Parts: sequence; structure tokens; C-alpha cells
Amino acid sequence: MKETNVNIVEEMQTAYLDYSMAVLVGRAIPDLYDGLKPVTRRVLTAMKWLNLRPDGRFMKAARVEGETMGKLHPHGGAYGAMVTAAQWWTNNHTLVDGHGNWGSPTDGPAAQRYTEAKLTEYAFSVLLQDTDTWVTRDNYDGSFQEPVQLNAKLPNLLLNGGEGIGVGYATKIPTHNLRGVSKALQCVLEDDAKGAARHLIPDFPTGCEVVKDEGLLSYMSEGRGSIRLRAVCEVGEEQYGKRSKRDTLTFTNLPIHVNTEQVGDQIKSALEQGKITTVADVRDETDMTGVSFVVVLRANADVELAKAECYKWTNLDTKFAANNLAIDNLNPVQLSPFHMLKKWLTWRDGRLVACFTAELSNRRNRLEIISGLISALDMIDEVIDTIRLSKDKSTARSNLMKRDFTERQANAILDMRLSQLTKLDDKELRAEAKEVQARIKELIKLNSKTDLRIEYILEEVDALAVRHGNARRSKLIGAPDELDTQVVKQGRSKVSVSRPRFVKVDEKLGVLTQLKKIARGVMVVESTDKMLFMCDNGKTYRVSANAKGPLAESPTQVLYKTKLSSMSEAPVIAVWRTEDGVYANVMPLETLSKCTSKGKRWLPEGAELIHLGGTYTLEKEGRKKDVVIGINSIKQRPIGGKGNKIAKLEDVVLK
Repeated sequence: MKETNVNIVEEMQTAYLDYSMAVLVGRAIPDLYDGLKPVTRRVLTAMKWLNLRPDGRFMKAARVEGETMGKLHPHGGAYGAMVTAAQWWTNNHTLVDGHGNWGSPTDGPAAQRYTEAKLTEYAFSVLLQDTDTWVTRDNYDGSFQEPVQLNAKLPNLLLNGGEGIGVGYATKIPTHNLRGVSKALQCVLEDDAKGAARHLIPDFPTGCEVVKDEGLLSYMSEGRGSIRLRAVCEVGEEQYGKRSKRDTLTFTNLPIHVNTEQVGDQIKSALEQGKITTVADVRDETDMTGVSFVVVLRANADVELAKAECYKWTNLDTKFAANNLAIDNLNPVQLSPFHMLKKWLTWRDGRLVACFTAELSNRRNRLEIISGLISALDMIDEVIDTIRLSKDKSTARSNLMKRDFTERQANAILDMRLSQLTKLDDKELRAEAKEVQARIKELIKLNSKTDLRIEYILEEVDALAVRHGNARRSKLIGAPDELDTQVVKQGRSKVSVSRPRFVKVDEKLGVLTQLKKIARGVMVVESTDKMLFMCDNGKTYRVSANAKGPLAESPTQVLYKTKLSSMSEAPVIAVWRTEDGVYANVMPLETLSKCTSKGKRWLPEGAELIHLGGTYTLEKEGRKKDVVIGINSIKQRPIGGKGNKIAKLEDVVLK
């Protein structure tokens, strides 16, 4: 065996790059032009081969998966791709018509042996036409030809979106409205990006609201940005008990990939942590008519505050991290919606040339056959005698060709039935010849002029928009206040605190409950403010001023501060004791909060906090006057270190 020396670094780079591209192109990222991943394209191709037309019968999903995997996709199950293609809450236009339990936004589908499927009208008419002009290649074992791209009549990637994660790349493309895309095409021809942007705002199948903000503008211009989505909220009222009524918030049209079960868990968690204070109960009233999540408010709760709390602490208000990455001729590219549509239009024009060329060839062949049949009917007696006197079919073909018939015409004459030897069939042939000649002239004209093909594409897209399109589902709204609750005023509440005072803290949940015995000192804050308190475990918590929650087993000394956004850079002094002495350190409040909010300890391991504030009075044995330790008298040390030793433990009188 011959030995070959290779550079291991270059070999690894080349091999990994090949692997990366194979994953991207062959599995993870959808194609820019037909908008499909390979597995979805193979599923649709197999369904086409099985003749699962929209007006036909359903077939067991396991049978479709077997056809796909056996002939085209031997890499694992294809049922997941079928399920995704059938989900109305993921696609604006489903590709698979599912019969049986195909799941819901909260539940998975039944196994493939229990479900049935066929093609939708959209998939059949938009993606699976002109099969004779598909760009194909050998399948995995060379026994079949599979399509590399389908001749998509619409920019399916923009309409249905797509998600995928590859090696070093990821894509998350939002869905768009078909009628809007149809209008945007005209702006693309005029190179009017701003005009097209008005029609290319994402439109989600769940009908959630799209917030107009910087994230949306970034997506429209660059193809990448965080699109803010909101559930639609309706304020109502319902009977609560026999004599009272409660306000309700009914959330419908949830953001894509958000379900009611998830929102319910988030509200429950926020209630336990004291983040939501206005909710009394929640109900999931989702049924066959649509998604409905009802939030019942507490008595006399402010409706606007409740709405703001629900949006802030749950995925009823969330962001869609859009990234328009697709495969363009084996290369991953990131494009804005405008440039994606522009590239698709150029590609579709090229595919039309291929389709028209193939149809032109077929029409000319058909015209040749019709002309031969008409000539044969005009001299039917001589043709019959020629065929009858020939010893076999091959000889008959040769004899007919001697009478100025082409080989194709001779074969058609030999295949002609006796029932066609009538005057009626002669008239039908001549009428068909005129129709074919007219179509040939039209095809020649379309192939020779780009303007005519572009006009043809626009008319085709408009017709499909009328047939398959719908009005926008997602309403565009203005950007609400960044935190929502900042603009909501429910009145002022009084929170009694002391400096310092004792409260009971549940460290796992990060919530607190005030003790019944309140010391002197009152601080007035807004009910929407956040307060910062620091525990002797070295952690900092931030809670609302009226937070309530479970009790801890023992009280913990804490120091209240105002909300984090208004904290100054004024330093504080922390004093603690260990087994060998008393230590102190100085740090800004902002630094203290930041380091502890990430889980780092600002106290050394095993230390006990004895003071946190501006100054500290240290009492030593044998001294008449106490030692006052100020901020300026202590040098700042790194967070979590031993600090500055200020006394031996046996010399100090600790209160």
C-alpha cells in the first residue's frame, strides 16, 4: 500500500468544511428558491409519485414515510418533516393535508401508523407542476432520479418561512402574506425597496400582533433582527361568586411557537415570585374554534397594570429572532426580504425559459404527429394497403416513410385505432393543429422577450394570490413603552422599613414577607418600583415593593435600597467576621449588585456579615472611645477576597 504524506491541519480544515457544507445543503438550511429542506422536498416528491392528489384519497402516513425513506431519504424518519408541513400554526400555507391526530400547539401528533395524509392544493399547484423540467440527480443508490429543486411558482420560503441549525450557521425565517408578496413584486421590478417593505412585513399564521420598532426595521433592511410579537388582548368582565364581578383579560392569537400551557406556567411562577400582583386565576379555554387564554383579575385591580404585567413576565410579548439565511446554489447567503424576492424573480424567469423550451419541443412534436395523421386520413386507402402488404410492423414503418412520412408520424399512424378513421376525427385533428400552432407562436414570443415573461410571472402570482391568498392576519402596531409598567400608575403605596430591619426571606424563590412587628421608618414608593435587598448569604435580590411570598425558617438581616435603576455610585462599607478576625471592604453599590446578581459571592467563604452601610462603630476591649470606621478609611480590595483586617476577634465586643 502506497503511503501518502498530508498536512494534518489542512486535511482537518478541508474535511470539516466538506462536512459542514454537506450538513447545510443536505439537511439543515432550506433552499432559497423552492423554500424547502431536502427531506421535505423528498416527502412531497414521494407523495407525487404515489399520486396523492388533493382531490384524491388519503394514504397511511407510514406508507408515505416508507416510500420516502426507501427511495430518497435513508437518513432517518421523515415523519417529523411531514408533521411540520401539515401544521397550520407553523405555515401560512400547509403542504400536507393531514387526516387524524396531527397534534396541536401544545400536544404532539399521533404515530405515523395512526394518521393519513395527501397533498394540499397549494403544494400540488404551486410546487409540483412541470415535473419534466425538474433539475434532478441520482438518489442515494442511483436507482431513481430525485429533484434538486422544485419549480416553485411562488416564493415559498418567504410565504412559509423556515428554521434550521447547521454547522456554524442557523436560520429562522418568518412567514409573509401571499397577497402582500404579490404586491411587493411590482415594487421589486421598479427597484423600490421602501415600497416593497410596506408589503413584506411578516405575517404569522397565529395572527399575533407585530410591533413596529428597531428590530423590525433591522429585519426589513438586513434580513436579521428581533421582531417583537404580542398576543391580542380583549378586556372583559365576568361574574365572580354570587354578588361580585371581576375584570378579565382574554388573550388570543398568541405569538408563533408560544402555547397556553407555557403561558400558564409563567404566570404561576411570576405570582410566586411577586412579579405579578394583579392576577387571581387563569383558564385555558382553547377549543376547535381557536386559542383563548383567560386571566381573571383580583378585586379592584388596575386593568392596564395587569395587562402590562402579563406582557412583561410571560411570552405573551416575545421576540422572534429572525435571520434570513438560505442556500443559494450550494452557498449559504443572508438576504433581506426585498433581495430574497428579487433573487427569486430572476430564478423564476430562468425556470420559465426551461419550461417554455420543453413545452415548445413537445408542441412541435405533437404538431408533427397531427400533420401526419391528417395526411394519412386524406390518403387512407393507400395507407391501409401499404400496412396490409407489409410483412411486419418494422417493414410497415419503412414503407410509410417512403411515402414522405417521418418516423414519428409513421409510428403514430401504426398506433392509430380504426375508430379514428372518421370525418369527425379529421375535424378534431385540424382544430387541434390550429390550437397547437397558436401556442407555438406564443411560446416562441415568450422565450424571446424577458418583459413578456416577467408580465407572465406577475399574472401567474396574482392568480395564485387570489386562489390561495388571504387577508393579513398579523396587525402592525406601534411600539409600546419599553417596560410597559413605567407608564402605568396605580397610586402610591407605603412600605415600612427600618435601617436595618428583619424580614423573612425564601432564598430559593427570591421573595420576601414582611414581619408583623414593624420598626420605625417609612419609605414611600410607587407600587411598580423594584427594591433591592442584600442578604448575609452574599446574594442580592430585586423584588417589587409589595412582594409577598412564603416564609423562611429563620429571619435574615437585610438592608432595603431603592430600585436598581436609581442606585447611585456611592460606596458602601461591608464588615464581616471570620474565625481569625474582623474584616472590612469598600465597594460601590452598583458593583455590589452586579457581582452578586451573577451568583458570585462578595463575602469570603464562611464569613458572617455584621454590618453593611456608610460607617461602622467598632468597640474594642480596653478602649474608652469606640473606633468609627468610615468609607475613606478602608482601602478597596477585590470582591470575594479577605478584605482589610481591622481587629482580632478576641479584641472586639460584638453586639
